[in-house]
Amino acid sequence: MIRRVSVIIFICVFAFLTGCDSNQYAIERQYWQVQKQAEKIFKNPHASPPKELERVVKLLNSFTQKHPKSNLSIESEFTIARLYIVKKEYNKARTQLRRLLDKYSKSETVCSEAIFLIGNSYEIEDKWNLALEQYKKIMQEYPTTLRGLDIPIYIAQHYKIKYQPDKMVVAFQEAINHYKALANRYPNSSLSYRTDTLVAQCYIALKDWNNAIGTFNTILETYKGKVRMDGVLMEMALIYSRELKDKVKASEVLERLIREYPKSRLIKTATVLLKEW
Repeated sequence: MIRRVSVIIFICVFAFLTGCDSNQYAIERQYWQVQKQAEKIFKNPHASPPKELERVVKLLNSFTQKHPKSNLSIESEFTIARLYIVKKEYNKARTQLRRLLDKYSKSETVCSEAIFLIGNSYEIEDKWNLALEQYKKIMQEYPTTLRGLDIPIYIAQHYKIKYQPDKMVVAFQEAINHYKALANRYPNSSLSYRTDTLVAQCYIALKDWNNAIGTFNTILETYKGKVRMDGVLMEMALIYSRELKDKVKASEVLERLIREYPKSRLIKTATVLLKEW
């Protein structure tokens, strides 16, 4: 949960920060060497003495200062926060993350990740209300980021793990409303396709099979020709068969999958299921 923020994501999103460094390989190797030191703490935080943490934090800060335009400097700064979290130095972690919020205030991706880790630090401390405040902030201020799209379901899953079914149901309903509002704000876009898919996932989590099917049908009508629909059709067929016990509809959907996507990787599975049904 807190171990990594993908370097690949930062490479894509923060390419504008990357300068034409004369020796990018040397920079990457230097970062790799520092990261190896950090990994030792991540693997066994309880056995790592405070001085070792201080030493590695200094190395990471030094890397950032030497290569401020490298995308890896952002990863380095996040690594410091994650180190503080695994060492249970939560106030230091939050201070580091707030520095990132100030430094990269124009980057929605960095800000959403920083706020998530602040919330995560509270969650680890079993301060859920404070964590929830941070997660809600992501939904409100950075709803279209990857973290912003994930967080409504993350909240609902928290209640599921904690065996709080009533709160889980409410959270999934809030997630559905949130995703539908985003879809309405960005109609017929890649974002609305993603949010519609997330709505379907929420209905499946709630075992609301009819609304899940209805959402999938809307996706088929809206995005056919823009996005491959063989996966959606397979999902629908499985719901019809296993949950709604409607083998006729399930077979019709599979036949449509085979007809419209003859080269799909799902053809073999669809054919086998048709024979079984």
